[in-house]
Amino acid sequence: MTDAASPTVIDLIDGYMHRVLKGREDPVGVVEELKAALVELLPRDDVGNASGLYSIYADLSDIVDGYPFDYADGTEMIAQREIRDAAWDWLSIPRNADGMKNYVDRWAARVAALPTTDGGRRFRGTSGRLEGE
Repeated sequence: MTDAASPTVIDLIDGYMHRVLKGREDPVGVVEELKAALVELLPRDDVGNASGLYSIYADLSDIVDGYPFDYADGTEMIAQREIRDAAWDWLSIPRNADGMKNYVDRWAARVAALPTTDGGRRFRGTSGRLEGE
């Protein structure tokens, strides 16, 4: 990724993250819009780590759908909390390729660390299927 291309993605995501933090809209809905915008950028070669960013936001928005783990009554609250945390974190990164890479790495690890077991059987990494199914 070139630093010259980063402002395109950075500026795009900045706008959505500011919307998340203003609190006037459902954070999950804002992230859904962001994912659609990132999909439009993915075919371009100069957009940096748009695919890594898309994966993170897809995982965060999937929480509200109970995937890969249903948090029952806390599902929506957890999704909104994680998305707001991701927004705060995004707005605090250095505005360059290294900042984006570190953000993607940090959030990929955080999403992977969310509880994903049910009765000792793992969900994550099995395409939504419980181990043994």
